[in-house]
Amino acid sequence: MQFDKLTLYPCYDLHTPAITERSVLYFLEPINMGTLECESLISYLIRLAEAHCVTPDKLIKHKIYPFFWGHDDLSTSDKGIIGRTFTNRSYIKLLNFSGWYTSKLVESLEHLTLRRDLTCLTMMHWHELITCVYLLRDCKAWCPSCYSYWHQNKLPIYEPLLWSFEPVAVCSHHHYPLITQCPYCNHRLPIIAPNSRLGYCSHCGEWLGNLEKYYKKSHDLYHSELALQSELIKILGLLIALNTQASQNESIRFYRQIITYFQLKELENIELSNSQISQKRIHKSMSSIKHTIEDFWKLSSRVALENCSKN
Repeated sequence: MQFDKLTLYPCYDLHTPAITERSVLYFLEPINMGTLECESLISYLIRLAEAHCVTPDKLIKHKIYPFFWGHDDLSTSDKGIIGRTFTNRSYIKLLNFSGWYTSKLVESLEHLTLRRDLTCLTMMHWHELITCVYLLRDCKAWCPSCYSYWHQNKLPIYEPLLWSFEPVAVCSHHHYPLITQCPYCNHRLPIIAPNSRLGYCSHCGEWLGNLEKYYKKSHDLYHSELALQSELIKILGLLIALNTQASQNESIRFYRQIITYFQLKELENIELSNSQISQKRIHKSMSSIKHTIEDFWKLSSRVALENCSKN
């Protein structure tokens, strides 16, 4: 056989191509990070489960729990991971805030999704300032107007971190009182349940964004509390919005040191004996935050006491 022309083909590259690391779970983007309306960690966990077409208890049991303890949770009773950790009120109310379980949950979710910013969905950066006394809810709260708007505009349903705080009684956007009881079955909803689905009752499964099912509170009572609520939302909202800068920004880190210093002195009118913290630097740091520590505690204590007296 005669070959007049030979075709030259490029050589095969037998080197293994560089493959970027793949995440176990979707690289899901948190909602409104760096703003007052930033998503909470529990909301992110429930959305992540829904994105994988599983219930939160399945995601926790088979993916998160092994990261916690190094083995699967094979228990099907209430003594399993769901009953023992994530639906126990003493633990669950801290998951959007700080503590060992919160840091471990953040660590596990970041490991599974390869994200590095999920701490910003909690108040871990501000644990020196915020304590859980009177501030964290035992049950879910929501704004039906937000749910309705997001649903109508085909936006993702989620729960802002701000809704996790007990003194926050109104929606920062609609100025509508937050709801804590299902209008269909009258149940108070846990912050997270084995079958939690954002925007729906975990007891009866009904949609919680139907505005016709809610009775609006007295207009006079609402306006009497609005100014106080607005101030509280400003303070908490500013700290939530600054979460994305708290670990990188030097001035924010210094502000956290000041918070710790004041808290150790029980937030009283103290004489600054620490020569490393000058009055000028303190004033500058406080000015950038717009509110003093005393302002926060007076306001949060006042709201908490008013809520306790009503109950």
